[in-house]
Amino acid sequence: MLHNFLFDICGLQEGFTLEKRKQQCNDYIQHMVGRDKIVLMLVSGGVDSAVCAALLHKALLQGYDSSRLQAINIDNGFLRKDESEQVVTSLQQLGLNLREI
Repeated sequence: MLHNFLFDICGLQEGFTLEKRKQQCNDYIQHMVGRDKIVLMLVSGGVDSAVCAALLHKALLQGYDSSRLQAINIDNGFLRKDESEQVVTSLQQLGLNLREI
């Protein structure tokens, strides 16, 4: 039943790895953005936007300068204590061009 759900209903393919998925995301981002565009991204401070920012940064940085991704984090006060600061610190350690408001 689990096999049927994963492979027949959800369309999962054998040989799936996280590394392959990460490469697919990089290729997609590079194709969609191209070589000369700049991306503006709002980072909410949560996991989803932080992972998206990290993927965008990595995909756009390959062979180019880090200024192609302009990320803004707006600390709205609705996150867990210190969560926004932790996300900002983590992304800045990756070299992401991140502005905090």
